Amino acid sequence: REGRVEDIRECIGCNICVAADNKIIPIRCTQNPTMGEEWRRDWHPESIAPKTSDAEILVVGGGAAGLECARALGQRGYRVVLAEARNEFGGRVALEARLPGLNEWRRILDWRMTQLKKMANVALYPASAMTAPDILEIGYQHVIVATGSQWRRDGVGRSTSQALPGHALPHLMAGKIPSGRVLVFDDDHYYMGGVLAELLAQRGCAVTLVTPAPLVSYWTQYTLEQEKIERRLHRLGVHLLPRHTLVGIETHQARVRADISQNEFTLACDAAVLLADRLPNDALYLALQPALAQHKIQSLRVIGDAEAPNILAQAVFAGHLAAREFDAAPAEGTPFRVERTALV
Repeated sequence: REGRVEDIRECIGCNICVAADNKIIPIRCTQNPTMGEEWRRDWHPESIAPKTSDAEILVVGGGAAGLECARALGQRGYRVVLAEARNEFGGRVALEARLPGLNEWRRILDWRMTQLKKMANVALYPASAMTAPDILEIGYQHVIVATGSQWRRDGVGRSTSQALPGHALPHLMAGKIPSGRVLVFDDDHYYMGGVLAELLAQRGCAVTLVTPAPLVSYWTQYTLEQEKIERRLHRLGVHLLPRHTLVGIETHQARVRADISQNEFTLACDAAVLLADRLPNDALYLALQPALAQHKIQSLRVIGDAEAPNILAQAVFAGHLAAREFDAAPAEGTPFRVERTALV
């Protein structure tokens, strides 16, 4: 009724709420981190406790966690500086929203940027990479590091504890968009393997998707998307090899093992895309720890993928949690209410 259409947090359609229900775990929402915490933590989706000091906080990293942290701190009334190394805010959200079927995920970025631009107490600095000496020279006393993560390039993941032989071949490390015959090794099991296979097939590549899981994009069973993803890949002509593991890469071919029979064979490929573990970009956080120990800064916290690579809903939640806990006394014991059944 007030006409504040821009303040509506639109659903992004990721179905993480459905996944939580299917997994029988506390419900989560990527856009609204207070969902499921209304009773457990007394979190209200629209209101938040006001600031308790005149502190100024530097948030380094403008991805999902950093944006939500800066927004919630700004809503509390704190002075906030949000520094992002790239020219564009959004981190992995801005990149992944350009992939097939993920355009609505940009709403994570758009809604938060809309809110942040309304706040006179929040300063936004794109193209502003920060180092530990920079932060100490400027004199920021409270620092929250939200610098994200990056995919491992050596193939180490759930199924491969050692670097894949051949992962450092020059044609794999060139950083170019693959062409020709492309093998996608998906040891992540969520949406990314299927999405990249779809993108490459749309660009004319002959794609083979190899995954140790019994189904492609296995975890999307919980978001009710797995069958649609597999059907779409079939229509695009992607060759699917579930229950198979990539064991080595050579020039113009890869060695693959059938997990049930343990037989190995080769597949012709001109390029390989490895989706396994991600590594936190925590170098800045580690570099600032001595300054914290020497009392050159008052507080330091790492959040989101920079602390532990996870799904976007967790990154947003981590940013919100950090904002609510800033200047708060440490919680003793379980930091939320637990419903207990009384035995009579």
